Amino acid sequence: MAAAAFASNARNANLRRAQLSFLGAWTAEWAFTVGLGIVAYRDGGPTAVGLVGLLRMVPSAVAAPLLAPLADRGRRERVLVLMSLISGVGTAVAALVVGVDGPPQIVYALAAFSSIAGTVYLTAFSALLPSLCHTGHELASANVVRGLLDSLATLVGPLVAAVLLQFTGVAAVFAVAAGSSLWAAAMMLRVHYPAPPRPPAHRMHLLPEISEGVRAVRATATWRFSSASPRCRRSPAAH
Repeated sequence: MAAAAFASNARNANLRRAQLSFLGAWTAEWAFTVGLGIVAYRDGGPTAVGLVGLLRMVPSAVAAPLLAPLADRGRRERVLVLMSLISGVGTAVAALVVGVDGPPQIVYALAAFSSIAGTVYLTAFSALLPSLCHTGHELASANVVRGLLDSLATLVGPLVAAVLLQFTGVAAVFAVAAGSSLWAAAMMLRVHYPAPPRPPAHRMHLLPEISEGVRAVRATATWRFSSASPRCRRSPAAH
């Protein structure tokens, strides 16, 4: 199954380059996360590590609903290139700051921006994949490959970071992560495909649209609960 999915993606040049870009971007994200944890631990111990993790999560959670619709209005591959460049440049600056023993607070701020860029990258990449596939089978294979590459990046990123930390230092980890992000941008620059038709642009009303989304999720959850198997419900004898 996995071999067939990889073979299907390899035959499609645009899809192959996009998947390699995803691998580079997400390997960089995991390597950077390990290096950031080292910086935070040296700065303030376990408490600082937890606070830095929160600092990365909160801006992403707030910015994702705002930036994702805006990103979807442009060419998605251009959005992916931009997000990879933001991550790459930010991580390179973080490597420089660590290399000269600069304030760790600068690294934390750069990490927050990198996290936002990564969130937008994931959204835009998910939206791009169907545009690069020619058949339903190819799209299904692309999703399989993406999941496997996600797992591979989760392994390779921290492994590379651990090796670099053993022989060099955090600055080298950040530098390699920056190079991986820039490589991801370069791969995405080589993706060319006819842009799919887009619906007419309309003015966003963020709060009403979020409320509508919450109502849709609640309605779906209610339907699933009411459609549950009788084995999942309490029998009258249980009363």
